[in-house]
Amino acid sequence: MTWNPVTVADMQDELTVIADRVRGIAAEKRKDQKAVAAVLEISRQSVNQRFLGRIPFTGPELLRLADAWDVDVARFFPARDEQRVDRARAA
Repeated sequence: MTWNPVTVADMQDELTVIADRVRGIAAEKRKDQKAVAAVLEISRQSVNQRFLGRIPFTGPELLRLADAWDVDVARFFPARDEQRVDRARAA
């Protein structure tokens, strides 16, 4: 197995994927930004920044959302297989 260093671009891509996943699950659960803000006890504007991937969701925030929405926290993260496919496409 070869070692693949993680780049800043990789980390930004992962943050974007997490934001996309949170946004998608919120839509699935019919939760708007105001409802997400209430769960996280932050402003709607802060939720918007997170949904856009400008500010990362923290671990505790993801845990709170998973608990509130009764979903496995793993749903917010890209599977390792997806990351490999994305890296291969970029190469």
